[in-house]
Amino acid sequence: MEIFFDGRLIDENSAVIKPIDHGFLYGIGLFETLRVYQGEIALLNRHYERMAKAAKQMGIVMTMSMDQWREGIQMTLMANQLNNAYVRVDLSAGDEGTGLYTGIYENPHWFIYVKPLPVFPEKLYRNGRHMVVLRTRRNMPEGEIRFKCHNFLNNHLAKREISGLKNTEGLFLTRRNYLAEGITSNLFFVSNHILHTPDIKTGIIPGTRRQFVMELARKSGLTVREGLYTLDDLMQADEVFLTNAIQEIVPVSSVNGKTVSDGIRGPITGELLTLFRKKIIGKGEGGLKA
Repeated sequence: MEIFFDGRLIDENSAVIKPIDHGFLYGIGLFETLRVYQGEIALLNRHYERMAKAAKQMGIVMTMSMDQWREGIQMTLMANQLNNAYVRVDLSAGDEGTGLYTGIYENPHWFIYVKPLPVFPEKLYRNGRHMVVLRTRRNMPEGEIRFKCHNFLNNHLAKREISGLKNTEGLFLTRRNYLAEGITSNLFFVSNHILHTPDIKTGIIPGTRRQFVMELARKSGLTVREGLYTLDDLMQADEVFLTNAIQEIVPVSSVNGKTVSDGIRGPITGELLTLFRKKIIGKGEGGLKA
């Protein structure tokens, strides 16, 4: 597999950074996961802008522009002969010796990694996934909002907790018992034709697909609310679904064993999935001009 490393393509086994790189030593680094449809990078601008905002707060200079991101991703796709792909862009803070560094990281390292998309059967989008509440609670972000940073321990522990369960996403609650998010997804639910999603203040990732789906829903005439919700709110919902960059919109068929929407995708979830794909795969975002 060829990867992009600091402006050039190299074999993945040859990509090395120093052990004193602060992305390795202290988790001071960021990443974005993107999906490519027929060579088109979906929501590239949103991913870039989210990383840029986080990098500014962390004191890391974004030494690649959005156009350079696009070029780097396309180079890596071509080198690996991929047209539909999973893409991960990593920004590691750089080499500043041992000890916490309070200056600006002016020489960070960039990695772009691609791989074929997993096969998602249509059944996944019709019958969905199960969801279980995790014992592991969502930790609060280190800063004002949660970054997609190299410190993924909370998610790692949660994933280990449900490692024996098939076709199941874990649901984080906050320490105050409010709904937060999935291990690798944002959470939505529908009650009385109103679309709800946990507020950013619960410590969730401000997902690119989360924001995109809220915009689509509002444009379609749905009322959308962000708030502090409890498990009782979710258990009484008419529909539940998850969003992430790779799997798009996935319905939830059960929560803690209780069936949701008769175990199949609900009508509002289906409508939003149709709108999502029309916009993403068509000439909206990613192919993509909106």
